[in-house]
Amino acid sequence: MIRVHATEGATRLLNRQAGTSTAFVDSVSGESVLEVASNAQGLLLLAFHLYDAKGRLAAESDGFQHFPTGVTVCCEGGEQLLHVPGDLGAPVHYRLYNSSGLLLTWSDGARTKINPHLRMEGVARGWTAPVS
Repeated sequence: MIRVHATEGATRLLNRQAGTSTAFVDSVSGESVLEVASNAQGLLLLAFHLYDAKGRLAAESDGFQHFPTGVTVCCEGGEQLLHVPGDLGAPVHYRLYNSSGLLLTWSDGARTKINPHLRMEGVARGWTAPVS
């Protein structure tokens, strides 16, 4: 089943509860391509392994990172894969592919499309960053 263009409002990261996490997981490989978390102090952290439409690794965060001024990741071909603005109340944009180049999900900030090979995993409370 494909869910097309959910219009639940803009995708924003403002007001995330401390100690929570949401992971965007490729259901075929089990790889987490993007994880958005809030530590016990409420600081927003991101971890990502972003692939382009050809399945090439475009960028990785090297574990959880805080991006106080936001982060934008584009692939070699110029396609924007992730845009998280410094203002957490502003919309987030993403195009998440797996390592085979299959589009898992995308959001233009107002609309979101979720394809069948995306699995969402979350921790509602008590999330802590993994020790590396």
